[in-house]
Amino acid sequence: MPIRITGLNSGLDTEAIISALVSSYSYKTNKYKKAQTKLSWKQDAWKTLNTKVYSFYTSLDSLRFSKNYNLKSTKVSDSTKATVTASSSAPNGTQKLNILKVAQAGYLTGGKLDDSTTTGTTLAELGYTGGNGTITLTKGDGTKKTIEVSQGTTVNSFINSLKEAGVNASYDDINKRIFVSSKDTGKDNDFTLTGGNVDGANALTKLGLNVKSDATDATYKTYMQYYGDGTQSGITAKVNEAIKAYQDAQTAYKTADAQNSNISAGYGYASAYAAMKNAFAKSKLDPAQQEQLTQLLQMSATDRAQSVMDSNGNIYKTEKTNDDGSVIYSYTDASGNKSYIQSETTDSVTKYYTATASEVKYNKITASDGNEYSEDENGLYVDKDGKKYFVDGSNLVETTGTKVNGSWEKTADGKTVAFEDSKKEEATKTVYTKGSDELSNAKSGTTAYTDLAKKAQDEMKLSDEDMSSYLSTLATNVSTVNTYENTADTTLEDSNEYSRKSIIDKVHKAYAQNAAQGVTDLTNTFAAAIATNKTTMNTSQKTMDNNQVLADIAAMEDGTEKDAAIASFVKQVQSAHDIANNTSIEYNTDARKIDGCDSEIYLNGIKYTGSSNSYSINGLNITAQVVTDTDGKASDANAISITTSTDTQGIYDKIKDFLSQYNSLINEITSLYNADSAKGYEPLTDDEKDAMSDTEVEKWEQKIKDSLLRRDDNLESLMSAMTSAMSGAVEVNGKKMYLSNFGIKTLGYLNAPKNQQNAYHIDGDEDDANSSGNADKLMTAITNDPDTVINFMQGLAENLYDSIHKKMQSSSLSSIYTVYNDKEMASEYSDYTSIIKKWEEKLQDKEDYYYKKFSSMETALSKLNSQTSSLSGLFGG
Repeated sequence: MPIRITGLNSGLDTEAIISALVSSYSYKTNKYKKAQTKLSWKQDAWKTLNTKVYSFYTSLDSLRFSKNYNLKSTKVSDSTKATVTASSSAPNGTQKLNILKVAQAGYLTGGKLDDSTTTGTTLAELGYTGGNGTITLTKGDGTKKTIEVSQGTTVNSFINSLKEAGVNASYDDINKRIFVSSKDTGKDNDFTLTGGNVDGANALTKLGLNVKSDATDATYKTYMQYYGDGTQSGITAKVNEAIKAYQDAQTAYKTADAQNSNISAGYGYASAYAAMKNAFAKSKLDPAQQEQLTQLLQMSATDRAQSVMDSNGNIYKTEKTNDDGSVIYSYTDASGNKSYIQSETTDSVTKYYTATASEVKYNKITASDGNEYSEDENGLYVDKDGKKYFVDGSNLVETTGTKVNGSWEKTADGKTVAFEDSKKEEATKTVYTKGSDELSNAKSGTTAYTDLAKKAQDEMKLSDEDMSSYLSTLATNVSTVNTYENTADTTLEDSNEYSRKSIIDKVHKAYAQNAAQGVTDLTNTFAAAIATNKTTMNTSQKTMDNNQVLADIAAMEDGTEKDAAIASFVKQVQSAHDIANNTSIEYNTDARKIDGCDSEIYLNGIKYTGSSNSYSINGLNITAQVVTDTDGKASDANAISITTSTDTQGIYDKIKDFLSQYNSLINEITSLYNADSAKGYEPLTDDEKDAMSDTEVEKWEQKIKDSLLRRDDNLESLMSAMTSAMSGAVEVNGKKMYLSNFGIKTLGYLNAPKNQQNAYHIDGDEDDANSSGNADKLMTAITNDPDTVINFMQGLAENLYDSIHKKMQSSSLSSIYTVYNDKEMASEYSDYTSIIKKWEEKLQDKEDYYYKKFSSMETALSKLNSQTSSLSGLFGG
C-alpha cells in the first residue's frame, strides 16, 4: 500500500474525494456483506427451528407404539401399609396383599456403660480381667470375622474392628452405649456377636454387647452340634465325619446339577439331531455326501469360497496366496499331518494340483533404512510392501522384476538402499512345489456346496424358495448338533449315565432303532431324571447348609494346614459349649438385639420373600411398609386390596401433551411463514450503526430477523406436510377415523387467533378457554374404548413421523435430519466470502490508485511552492 498523503499543499479533502470516486466499489462490497449477514441470520433462524422440529420428531417415536399408551393406575385400600405402582404389563383387576414381615436390618443396642467411659477407655478400665479373647462376628449368610481383644483394647479400636468386619458401629458418648447395625436389611445381612472363647464372651459383657437372642443361641448351636462326648478326639471325629458329609453332598450336588444341565440342553440337541437326520434321509445323499454337506453348512459363504474339497470330502482352507496369484490350501488330519492343494486360474478356469511344502535356506538383510529384506527364489530381495531389489555392490537397487539384456531393469526412480554385507542373516522359509498331476475331483467349497444342494433339490423336487428354506433349517440343526457334541463336559466323566457323551450315544442309538419316534421316546424319560436330580440337589443342599460353618475347611487339601484348621475348629466347639454352659458369664440385660430378617408377603395367596421390602411381581411394584397380619397367617380378613385399572387420565394427558407440543411448533412455523415484510430493511454497515442508537439498531435488525423465513418454500412444504398428516384419516379396524371423531379440531381461520389456525383444541379441556364448554368426547372415548383411541393415536403419530422424516432426508441440498437446505446455504455463504474478498481487493486497488495520483499532485505542488518561494526571495519578495 502506498503512503497516503492528504491535501497538505493543495488544501483538498483528499479522503472525501477518493471516497466519492470509489463509492461504486464500496457499494458493491457492502451489498455482498449485507447479503452474507442476512444469510447468516437466516441460517441461525433455521438452525433454531430445525432443533425444535427434530426434538418433536424424536418425541413422536414413542407415540407410534401401543406399549407407551398402556398406562395403568393402582389404588391401595390402605396406603399406610403398602405403596403400589403398576407398569404397563400389570393386569387390570383387584388383587389381595398380605404382609407378614417387613424386612429390617439387624440392630444391637448395647448396655449402658459407666458414665466415665469414652472412646479411649480400655477393656481393663471397663472391668475386664481376662487374657487374650476372641469375638466372632457371624453374618447371616454364614461368613465370619474374628476380632481379637485384650485388656488394652479401647472402645474406639473395637468399634473400628467391627466396621472392618462389615457392620456399622458407633459409640454414643451422651447415652454411653455402643450401637451396632447391619449395613442392609434382610436375613443374610444380619449379624451376631458371640464369644470365640470364654474370655471373648466376658469381653462382650464388659462392652455391653453380650445379648441373648435367637440368632446368638443359633450361632453357638452351630458349633455345639459337633460336641458329642466332649473329648477332643470325640469332637474331632464328629467334625471329620461332618466334613466328609459336606464334601459328599457337594459332589452329589455338582453331579446332579451337571447332569440336569446336560439333559436340559439335550432336549434341543435330540430334536435337532432327529430333524437333521430326517432332512438328510429325504435328500437321498449317501453318508459321505451327507458328511460333506454337513461340513460345508457349518462354513460361511466367504469361507466356502476360500476353501477346496477333495474327493475324500476333506476341506482344505486357504493358507497363502503366491505372487503369481496361485493359492495354497492346507488340511490337517486327525494325526496332525498337513497336506496341501495348489490352485491356479487361467482363462477363468481354475485347476487344482497336489502341492508339497519344503523348507529352503535364504538370506535376510537389515538395510540402512532399518527395514528387513528377504531373498526370493530369483535371488532378488523383497521388502514388506512386496517391492523387489537386486544387489549392486553394497546397495539394494529397486527393480521392476524383469531382466533386460541379462540385467535386472531398474524402476523409474531406481531407489537405492545401502546395506552392510555383515548384516546378512541365514533364514528359512516354506516353499510350495506344485505337483505334476491335476486333481480332477477337487472342487472349491462353493462349487461343492452348490453341487450337493442341487443333487438334493433334484431328488426332493423342491422349488428354489423351498430349497433355500430347507438348507437354512438344516444349517440351524447342524449347528445345534455340532455345538452340543463339541462342547466339553468339564464335570462328568464320559462313563456317567448323563454325561454329554452318554446322551449323544443314547440319541444316536434311539434314532437308529426307531427314527424320530425313538428320539421322542428317549427324551420323554428325561423329566424323571431331572426330578430325581433335583431331589438329590435339595437333600445335598440341606446337608451343606447344616454344615456351612465347615465349608472353608472342606475345601482344603489334606495336610498340615487342614489339620491345623480342624484343631482350631475343635477349640471353637469346646468354647461354644463352655460359653453356653458357663453360669459365670453374664448377659447384658439392658442391651437388646433386633434380628435382621427378610420381608414376607402373600399376593393372591402365594408367598414371596426378599431381603428388602420392594417387590416386582407381574407388573406391580410393591413396597411393604407395615405388617397386616400380626398372627402370622395370611387371611383374607386382614388383606389389603390392590386395584389396577387403565389409567384413562394418563392416556388423556399423553394425548394432550402431544397436541400441546404440536401446537407450539406449528404456531411458530405459521408465524414465521406469515411474518411481516421487512422490505427496505437491510443489515447495517458500521457507519450506519454509528449514526443510530443501540436501541434503534436492535429494533432495525430484529425487524429483518423476524421476516427471514417469510413465505419460505421449505417452510411452506414442512407446514403443509405436518398439517396434512394431522388432518388425514387413520384406519382403525377397517374404519377411517379423524381427530374430529374424538372432539379434537382446529378453530378455523375465522375463529382462531392470528397464526394459530393450524392448532388443535380438545373439546371439554378445562385448560382451554376456546373449547372447555364443549362435551368431552376424548375422555369418553378413552373410558369406553381405549384400544380404539390408542390405535388411532399410533397411526396418527406414525403418519406425522413419516411426513417429517421425508422432509429430513439427506439430499444434495440438505443434510440428514435437516428440514432446510443447509448444504446450499453453506455453499452460498462460502461464495459470498469469495465475492466480498474480490470486491475488497478491487476497492483497495482503486483507493491505492487514486491516493497515488493525489500524492503525485501534492508532491508537484510542493515543488512548485518551493520554486515560487525561491523566486520571491530573489526579487526581494
